[in-house]
Amino acid sequence: MENNGELSNINDKLIDLELAKSDNKNSKVRKYLPAFVLVVSFYYSFLLAIGLALGYIGSKIFSKYLLENGKVDCIFIDCGKYKIHLHHWILGALLLLLVWFIDYFYLPRFFVGVVAGIIAHDIYDFNDWHKVLIKNEVK
Repeated sequence: MENNGELSNINDKLIDLELAKSDNKNSKVRKYLPAFVLVVSFYYSFLLAIGLALGYIGSKIFSKYLLENGKVDCIFIDCGKYKIHLHHWILGALLLLLVWFIDYFYLPRFFVGVVAGIIAHDIYDFNDWHKVLIKNEVK
């Protein structure tokens, strides 16, 4: 009986992940935005552009093989009536902010590119990136 509950819980998480995926794959913005971002970042810095591409691809692979297979759970902080969903764009922004405060004058472009790629993956590929505060279900 306990296995059935665990299976149902995993199934619910997979359904939530599938619903969160972006469904407007044919829009012009989704088509040209990645190319525009890479061209602009190449103009600014080759290392930033490479980091951006590697961060996005690495995050996509992580999401595909670990999140969707249920090997890694999403991070939620329970705050009583609500829970806070720590998306990877929030974690990436906090990491960049922390590194910037530690060493204000030196923030490597490759590092910024990798973290920006991780942030871009969440915002670009998922529809629920803005849903941070979620009301807990009453049991």
